[in-house]
Amino acid sequence: MPPQGLKPLGTKPESLTEKVFEAIRDAIVTKALPPGSQVSEAGLAAQLSVSKTPVRETLLRLRHAGLVEPDGRSLRVVLPSETSTRDAYELRIGLERVSARHAAERATAAERARITEFAQASLDAARAEDGAGFFRCDHEFHTTIAQAAHNPLIARSMEDALLLTSALRARDVADTGGSLACAREHVRIAKAVRDGDVEAAAQRMDEHLQHVLGIVLKGLPSHDG
Repeated sequence: MPPQGLKPLGTKPESLTEKVFEAIRDAIVTKALPPGSQVSEAGLAAQLSVSKTPVRETLLRLRHAGLVEPDGRSLRVVLPSETSTRDAYELRIGLERVSARHAAERATAAERARITEFAQASLDAARAEDGAGFFRCDHEFHTTIAQAAHNPLIARSMEDALLLTSALRARDVADTGGSLACAREHVRIAKAVRDGDVEAAAQRMDEHLQHVLGIVLKGLPSHDG
C-alpha cells in the first residue's frame, strides 16, 4: 500500500526539484513516510502531483545520503538502528575533523567572522532555550566550516553527512538536552579556527562531535533495527 501524508506541490519549475526534495525529506523525518515503507518514483510523483523526474533526482540524492536504501528491486525508508546512526556520525566526525583543520588554515577573514558569529548565535539561542534557533545556527556553523575548508569534495560529502545525521536525529532520537554545552563547544572551535590553530580546531571538533554522538545514542530506543 503506498505511503500517505504527502500533499500535492504547486511551485515554479525552477524550484520544483528542491521543493520535492524538501517535501520527501520532511515526510521521512515526520514519519509521514514511515520507517521501512517502500517508496517509488511513480507513487511519490502521484502524491505530490509532479512528474517523475524531480522525484527520481530526490531519491538518488536520498539513497546516496543513506535515508533510503535498496529493498529487493525497490527502495524503502531506512529503519531506525543504533548501528546505522553510529556509522553516520562516525563518518561525519571524520569529515568535520578534516574540515575544521583546513578551515583554520584556509578560511578567509570573512569566513572566520561568520563562523564566530554562528557559534555565538548558537550559544545565545541555547541560553534562551530556543531549540529551533539553536539548530538553525548549529547547521550554519558546521556548514560554514565545511565551506571554509575550500575543498569542494569535502563540502559535498559534508552536505550528505549533515543531511543524514540531522534527519535521523530529528526522526529517531528523543530530546535529551545538551544544547548549551554543545554551543559552548562551538565557541571553542570557532576560536581555534579564528586563531588559525589547526591542531586545536581539529581536536575540539572531534571532541564536540563525540559528545554529540553520545547524546544521540542516549536518546535512541534501546533496540537495534
